[in-house]
Amino acid sequence: MLDNLRKVQEKLRYFFDNLDLLKIALTHRSYSAEHNLDYCNERMEFLGDSILSAVVSEYLYRKYYGDNEGKLSQIKSQIVSAKNLSVWAKKIKLDDYVFVSRSEEANFARQRETLLCDSFEAVIGAMYLDSDFSNAKNFINRFLYEQKEVISTDYKSQFQEMIQAQYQILPEYRVVKEYGPDHEKTFEVEVYVRDEYFGFGKGGSKKQAEQSAALSAIKRMQGDLTED
Repeated sequence: MLDNLRKVQEKLRYFFDNLDLLKIALTHRSYSAEHNLDYCNERMEFLGDSILSAVVSEYLYRKYYGDNEGKLSQIKSQIVSAKNLSVWAKKIKLDDYVFVSRSEEANFARQRETLLCDSFEAVIGAMYLDSDFSNAKNFINRFLYEQKEVISTDYKSQFQEMIQAQYQILPEYRVVKEYGPDHEKTFEVEVYVRDEYFGFGKGGSKKQAEQSAALSAIKRMQGDLTED
């Protein structure tokens, strides 16, 4: 374990005074349950998520000074998405160092976007607790400055704009099913407009499932428009 902690610190380019904080940040709930530990990385993930949000918001405020709040929010949602953060996590090989249970290991949990995203946020929280906001901010900015562009995948916003333009109302997302253990749930969502079914999606969180359903609905609408 100590060797892994040393290696991950080299990837992070940050060395902890309190290694226990890093160990907690890398401990998935499944590993905690398997080894009867009284800690996992969920609380640090909560903290890291808030720090990440603040840093990204400031970065976008300064970079895109001509854009309004709605546009900044769309860009931010893509940057802090599980898809994007999992890419950042893989850049520093975080998937090699997260502690997961044997059963989760067998199910390739290390490659899941949600697990990588949560672990990345937990590391941010651990850095903050170990030192200060400045070090956590520098770590995040390292990835922000390397990201040349953000490709919009905010399908919910796109679909909402399409629906408002045509119907002057908002779409409604309904969770129709959820299953799996608490630490790795899957959600199935359907989207409706005036009680008419428009699309279906699923994901590791309600947000992901809603984005998937919105994309499905957009494809359906574009198909309808093409046929016309």
